[in-house]
Amino acid sequence: ASREPYGEWIDRNLVQLKDLKIPNIKVPNYTGDELTRLQKVFGYKYEEVKELILPMARLGAEPSGAMGTDTPLAVLSGQHPPLFNYFKQRFAQVTNPPIDAIREKVVTSTSVYVGAHGNLLEDKRENCKVLKVHNPILTSTDLLKIKHMNVPGFKVATVSINYYKNTSLEKAIDRVFLEVDRAYKDGANIIILSDRDIDEYHVAIPSLLAVSAVSQYLIRTKKSTALALILESAEPHEVHHFATLLGYGACAVNPYLAHETIGQLIDQGLLDKDYYAAVDDYNKA
Repeated sequence: ASREPYGEWIDRNLVQLKDLKIPNIKVPNYTGDELTRLQKVFGYKYEEVKELILPMARLGAEPSGAMGTDTPLAVLSGQHPPLFNYFKQRFAQVTNPPIDAIREKVVTSTSVYVGAHGNLLEDKRENCKVLKVHNPILTSTDLLKIKHMNVPGFKVATVSINYYKNTSLEKAIDRVFLEVDRAYKDGANIIILSDRDIDEYHVAIPSLLAVSAVSQYLIRTKKSTALALILESAEPHEVHHFATLLGYGACAVNPYLAHETIGQLIDQGLLDKDYYAAVDDYNKA
């Protein structure tokens, strides 16, 4: 433990997201017909908004429900379910004794470290040059701070996961690989995969497929410790969605459409709460 001045390395190199300056740039937002159109494009259902997003924003906890479900397996469904539905939890849902996130906070932290981790077998101060994020679910302001951070040792690049509707999905994914490679060669160590600015001529690669494909590509090309992936997507809005995205390679996720939907619920009088407090509670849930 005394071989190198690890504490000094961390003090000099660790960057906190909360300490980054908010750039003088307006956060993009959607309202009215544009918001409704995006909700349709990304498969938001009335029941999901009222029974999942609303309680999470109101209470700051995932709503409880029966463990049993009569929903058909996604692979047998003719309703074109989202890719998330093809994955299931395979771990025990109950622990005895129960996990105590308050008294055992040392081992139940949700903090993540974003950036290049370098060679895990070498002790170098450069390996401590990471961005500490206390919650992997980011607000749009958080993501704006990351996109425009001006800190030595960090370079952020945004790669669109939207593609022209007449292009094949396979070619679209290959194009994303090429853009990620280009960003890496330009010195980027944080990649933001984004489906913003979608229109009638473009389709978004399913966010889980995009994250997983890029993560596996980085492993195959031996770049997985040199690049961190952040997802900026309208698609994820349930706890299971975030669990799969984080499990398949994302360091953090900005569910911007879910946050805009919370604003819509407040405007409709269905949620009596400050917008920013509601978004924080949703992210906490």
